[in-house]
Amino acid sequence: MSLAFGILGFLNYGPMSGYDLVKAFESSLQFFWHAQNSHIYLELKKLEKKGYICGETVIQSDRPNKKIFSITETGKKEFMNWLAEGAGEDATHFKSAFLMKVFFGGNMPPAQSAAMLRKFKADCEAYLNRMEEAPDSIVTYGSNKEMYQTIYWQFTVDFGFCFIKTCIEWAEQCIQKLEAINEQNAKKE
Repeated sequence: MSLAFGILGFLNYGPMSGYDLVKAFESSLQFFWHAQNSHIYLELKKLEKKGYICGETVIQSDRPNKKIFSITETGKKEFMNWLAEGAGEDATHFKSAFLMKVFFGGNMPPAQSAAMLRKFKADCEAYLNRMEEAPDSIVTYGSNKEMYQTIYWQFTVDFGFCFIKTCIEWAEQCIQKLEAINEQNAKKE
């Protein structure tokens, strides 16, 4: 249901099309909440059926028609209740198939584990580069919002930067330890 509340949160700022919502997720929430286009559109249908949002078709002559969604009073109430309940779930627990592979990595040669960690590190560095666009997105999407609203957006960007930098540092440490094991094994041979 968190995707639904993300959609309601964006619509609470103002009406948006499905395409606008996809772009908003990609430019602002993607580093901590990935949502596929198809999931967003499916969730929009569910939210409309529940009466949390309403859609209005806009006829366009130069492009295909589009549907603009707005949050209803019922949707606002549901969104505000969700916000007020706090974390709701333990925010310190998350699932990661990658970390499970690391945990069981002792079943393969250290060099192979190091290669996996190097790829992870490279992916994190590439992601960090993409995150450099996040502050610009805050300016773009926040231009008609109050600063007290956009400061929360900055909080999540700050968390994302800290998190990904920590992942890079952790991977570097792991790689160094595995390289030390490889050196020790080479000396024994």
